[in-house]
Amino acid sequence: MTLTLKGFASAIIYNIYVIAGLNDPQLKISPVGFLRMLLENNALTQVLNTEELQQGQARDIKVRYQQRGLESEVSDRDDCDTNITPEWKESNIGAPLFNKIGIFISDDQMRKYELAATNPTALGKDAVNVSRAMYETILTHIGALLGKIDSNLVAAQASKWGTNAAYGTADAQNIALGTKADMEDGLVKLQLDAETNEVYGDLLICGNGRVRAFDLYNKLKNGFDASGFGALSLNAYSDPKTVAGWGKDHFGVFAKGTVGFVDVNKNVGVYAGEKGDSVFFQIPMPAMVNGVVVPISFDCQLKYETCPQYNAEGVKIADRGYKLIISKTYGLFNQPSDAYKDGDPLAGVNGSFHYVATAQE
Repeated sequence: MTLTLKGFASAIIYNIYVIAGLNDPQLKISPVGFLRMLLENNALTQVLNTEELQQGQARDIKVRYQQRGLESEVSDRDDCDTNITPEWKESNIGAPLFNKIGIFISDDQMRKYELAATNPTALGKDAVNVSRAMYETILTHIGALLGKIDSNLVAAQASKWGTNAAYGTADAQNIALGTKADMEDGLVKLQLDAETNEVYGDLLICGNGRVRAFDLYNKLKNGFDASGFGALSLNAYSDPKTVAGWGKDHFGVFAKGTVGFVDVNKNVGVYAGEKGDSVFFQIPMPAMVNGVVVPISFDCQLKYETCPQYNAEGVKIADRGYKLIISKTYGLFNQPSDAYKDGDPLAGVNGSFHYVATAQE
């Protein structure tokens, strides 16, 4: 029985469901850092073309929003002169980001997988070992892909900080964090800043260094400190990549509903299937998000290489076989910075605030 390119794609998807269904955390992808924060608190209500993006019908991310009205637009007279309320605005926030990684599958490896994948009755015996090895290879490479995606998202956020109304600038502000809670504590200041920016409820925090140490210290407290305070309410997502992307001890504070991960699918509909010497398809990989397993889809291209491949020194690095190219197209959503008009106390605020954690004296 010959395993065609299209049949190989079907076999991969089938075996993902079989193997990933096992209750083993090692068989799931676990996003970390900034990417994890986005997935666990995703906010895409303002993205206008989410459905088109997920169906592969759009290539740019568009958002739809209204500017908040001003008190000056409110009239206290009952007459025929009425100010027009704000209309919906639309903004194109640009083309999505893209990353890919490749896996080489030799003819010999493909033959072993072919025998396993085309004999479902053998699953659970020797065949599952071959299928699971293929799955774990894909899982490992997707782990590297997620790391690069996180790095790109962190880098993209560096240019998307909004104005902090408490200071009138988007520049990073120093916040002193220490081992005792008092009126001058940085966490108190964060809450006061949030109120100035009209952000209420839990804050999303992500960064590196001192803010994480402060978070861990408070999680370890099982009593009261010298000031009479117990463990403080804080949950900071740790991301070492923010050191290079934002700065040492830098962290971001985000209002829920103002930032999100835009998931774009390419190999769907008319863009999927056999084309030339390749087959284009998607694989749904199980991910742990908020303690629940959810699928995250990745685009795949399977292409046969008819000739051995050599490096610049003439050394053969790969025999004839298949290239499995796994990719992800995605974007970072931030609330537009003109969601508030000039003259509004929140002009320039987009719900993303930049801070630097310092030591409380």
